[in-house]
Amino acid sequence: MRYKEGETFEEWANRVSMYEKGVALQRIAEGGDVEKVMTEMSKRITEKLLYPIRKALLSESAKHIEFDAEASRASYEQAMKNKPPTADQVDGEIFDKIE
Repeated sequence: MRYKEGETFEEWANRVSMYEKGVALQRIAEGGDVEKVMTEMSKRITEKLLYPIRKALLSESAKHIEFDAEASRASYEQAMKNKPPTADQVDGEIFDKIE
């Protein structure tokens, strides 16, 4: 299904959903296995909704996006300096006291 002129992603997603639900209901009415039909429907809806995202990620303009790993690491380390340490383990004695 293609976007209509001026249509938002949400409107398009609703059209995709309604169309695929209609196809699924028709297949069920024709005697198709409900579980199989529903699984196929959800897969088709997911694939259709992910297509524009995949296309954008693989486009030429997306290939030119630069990622600065060093700046990202420095930003992460700065943010983590302000966070208190978290527990890595739970002491077994705590659970003994609860019982």
